[in-house]
Amino acid sequence: MKKASLNEKLEKEKEKLNRLADKALKNGIPFIQDEAFMAQNRKVDALVVKLIKEKKRHKKNR
Repeated sequence: MKKASLNEKLEKEKEKLNRLADKALKNGIPFIQDEAFMAQNRKVDALVVKLIKEKKRHKKNR
């Protein structure tokens, strides 16, 4: 996957996470108890890890 598209995907997923966070806060639900928020958070975390690994790989190949 290209770096630009990975960054774009990360931004979209972070926006979804922020919307879920706002909704949970509005409803008084702790994040840890909001299953949708936690699932989205794991998705964002995985994309961040993938992006970091890709950056390291590019640095190593230079």
